[in-house]
Amino acid sequence: MDDIMQLEIHGSIMLVTGIVLVLLWSFFSAQWWSSVFGFLSLFFLIEAIWHYGVADYKRLKKEST
Repeated sequence: MDDIMQLEIHGSIMLVTGIVLVLLWSFFSAQWWSSVFGFLSLFFLIEAIWHYGVADYKRLKKEST
């Protein structure tokens, strides 16, 4: 499996994890400790976007050479 595919799979896993954490955060929003789910979901969603961006950059760089 090449590096680009691994980045896309990792990004997809992080995206699904971020969405699940957002759902947990919204379900437990009345509790003070649910802010942990919010911070973690933001982290995972930002990391997923970053992984997709790096994978697209590597794909474009690979196609241009």
